[in-house]
Order: sequence, then structure tokens, then C-alpha cells
Amino acid sequence: MKKQRGLVDDLALLDSVVLASFIASLYGEYELLDTRIERLLLKNDTSALIKTLKKEIKSLGRSSYFYSYYQAGELAHNVYQLKSEIEDNVLPDFPDQAFQLVNDLLETAENSLNRCDDSDGSVGDVYLDICLLWLKSASLSSVPATGWLPIIKQLADSNDYGVLDPLLPNANILLSQGELRQLAAYYEDGLRASLKTKKRDEFRDISWSVNLHSVAEALKDPAIYIQATLLVSPSPNHMQMESMVEFSLHCGAYDEAMKWLQKDWGESGWKKPNATRLSLLADCYQGLNQPEKRLAALIELMDIEPTFENFQKVEPLVSEDDVRQLREQLIIAVLKESELDDQLDPLLKLNEYSKAEELAIKGVNEIAEWHYTQLLSLLDEVPEHGHILRIILLRCLADDILEGGRTQAYHHAARYLHQLDKLDQEVNTYSSLPTHVDYMERVKAKHKRKSSFWPQYNVL
Repeated sequence: MKKQRGLVDDLALLDSVVLASFIASLYGEYELLDTRIERLLLKNDTSALIKTLKKEIKSLGRSSYFYSYYQAGELAHNVYQLKSEIEDNVLPDFPDQAFQLVNDLLETAENSLNRCDDSDGSVGDVYLDICLLWLKSASLSSVPATGWLPIIKQLADSNDYGVLDPLLPNANILLSQGELRQLAAYYEDGLRASLKTKKRDEFRDISWSVNLHSVAEALKDPAIYIQATLLVSPSPNHMQMESMVEFSLHCGAYDEAMKWLQKDWGESGWKKPNATRLSLLADCYQGLNQPEKRLAALIELMDIEPTFENFQKVEPLVSEDDVRQLREQLIIAVLKESELDDQLDPLLKLNEYSKAEELAIKGVNEIAEWHYTQLLSLLDEVPEHGHILRIILLRCLADDILEGGRTQAYHHAARYLHQLDKLDQEVNTYSSLPTHVDYMERVKAKHKRKSSFWPQYNVL
């Protein structure tokens, strides 16, 4: 952001004719850039800008072009630009027209999501933001004759693609407290009626319950939120109790939260619900300003779930001797973990690099099977002086790309190999690992036919 501001300041010093000529020279290079230049020229003619935006939104809703996973970001960017133009250049002075544009843009969600591979959620995320802009622009525009309440109900009932998820939790932007109470009563009545039907529709029950929960969020009312849970599940499970407690804590309703935190939540397979309860109990005691009880809850939490995150919560609250003891207990517990990742991550966070390195060398074949996101996440934790562990992770990342023949990621593999080249100059011994020379000979022999990769490595 700072660099961008500096760029704006530097561009402002240029002669306007020179800058205009440069922008004109870019026109025709890229369709999206052309569109942005055209909109820029319309900033002083709002009526023309509105007309252009209407046309582009209509085109967006009619298009049948399919965006692949790698292209979906382009579609997300296009939709985002339309949203930004409306919010920045139409809404401030023309809220009624802005609302209609946002409404039309929101209606394109179904078509957009049906014609893209939105596995990473970028397109959906933009439409979630548009939903929030719908509420904002509606609150600034003229109130329809029917009021907003029936319109909100109708929209909430048509949330097939999830892009309207923010609607009810943020309805307080548009609706009064009285209207929100009416809406809560509507969903509660609907839920009760649905639960009484002879032929139960579980999906419909959940829909009524979710909407009631959402209105409770808008009202910041824990009583309604809890009621929405208990109507469906009179004996809530640990996940439902967790949700009710978290919402109560968020609203500052500590006494309400405490009602669900007094009893043991037990165990559930590999999960530890009681550890969750103790963590929330500590948060509740903090809100109630009861530090001694909070510490007791955190100490008990460390006993049943000794993790680095829980250690961090206790560390500032106890003596140095207690910290050392808790740290030793944590290291012992970590070394007993069955998964290598569950050992390496906390050891690195505890600055126990030598222990982490020893385990990584022994488990190098296991690490090679990890997903690249897991490798990158751990790489971020490795200190600069952790050469051996960095080498293991970088080799696994490069091998994963090359052996999978992922040409679009070859530039990453080239970068990893160059990092290994530099690390080789700083390493005194590779322990039981192949040396850099041996490793590179194997890579070159195995992947010598990947003609599109080696130029990328050689050019760096």
C-alpha cells in the first residue's frame, strides 16, 4: 500500500499530456484494461457510467463462457471491478440507482457460479461482498412501499448458492430492532411448525433453524441463538454447545455461557470436547475478570491437551520455574505424537531445532508424501539457520512439482532448486542425506526431458 501511494505521488508529478498519451497507448492491449480506461473516462458523467455498468452487468448475466480453475480469478476480478465502480462512483451521490445496479449484479451470481470452477472460492467470495453491499446500498436508498422486511424474507428463501449467507446476520444494517424481532418470531414460528409436521423434512428444519440463528446474530441476542439450537436438539452435542458458548461470549453474556461450561463435555473419538470446554471456560473467566479461575482452567487444559497454543496461553501467567516444567512436559507429549507433522511443528515453535532436525532426517520419506501446502506451512516455521530441515522441505517441494509434471508450477520448482544451490554453500554436512551434488545429478537424470523446465532454472 505504501509503495502504491508513492507511485501515485510520482505519477502526479508527470505532465498530464505525457500521462494521457501513455494510458492511450495501453488501450487495445487487454480487454479488461480497456474496460477500466473507459469507465475512468466516464467518472465525470455518472449517467453514462450507470448506463455502461448496466450493459456490462447484463452481459455478465447472459454470458455462457466457462472459466477453468486457473481462469476463475479473472472472472472474480471482473465482478469485483463492477462492484467497486458502483460502490465508489455511483452510491455516494445516486443511492437509488446504485441499489438497482447492485441488485442486478447480485442476480448474476447463479450464472457466474454455474460457468466456472470456483474451487478456491474467489468468485463466491466476491458475491458475498456484493450481498453486504446490497444491504448497505438498500439502507441508503428509498424504502419500497412494502418495506424491506418481506424483501429480506424472499431473498433469504432463495439462497441456493450460499452467496446470500451474510444477508440475515447483517440485516441490522437495514432493519430496525423491531423488524428484526418480527423476523426472529417468523423463523421461530416456522421452525416450531416444521418440527410438528407428521412427515418431517430435516432439511427444512435446518433451514428454519439456520435463519433463526442468523437473525439472532443480527440482534446479538444469545437467548434466541440458544433457542434456535435447543428447538432442534433439546440435548445438544458438544459442537452445538461450543457454538452457543462462543456466541454468548461474543455478546458478552458470560453468565449464559457459564451455564454450558460447568459440566464435563467428555470425549468423542480422536476429538477432545472437554479441552474445547476448558479453553472456552478460561475465556469466560477472563471476561468475568476472575484471573485465578482462568489460570486453573488453563492448567487443566494443558494436562489434557498439551499443545504449543495452550502453552502460550499459560506461559505469561506462571513463574519461570512453572514455565520450564510445562515446557518439558509439552516436549515429552509432542515426542509421543504418532504423526511427524504433529511433532515437527510444535518443536520448531519451541525453538527445539535439533530435535526437529533429527526427526525430519529419520522421516524424510514420510515428508516426501506430504501435500505441498503442508510442506510450505512447515517451511515458514523453520528458522534461517535450520539448513538441513529447509533442504529436506525444499527438495520435497521441487520433487513434487517435477515428478507430477505440473508445468504451470515449474517456475516454483526452479526457485526451490536455486534456494538449494545457495544453501549448499552454507551447509557443512548433510548427515545421512544425499549431498547437493548427488541430489542435483539425480534430478537432472530423472527429469532431463522436461524441456520447458530447465530454461526456467537456467535463467535465474
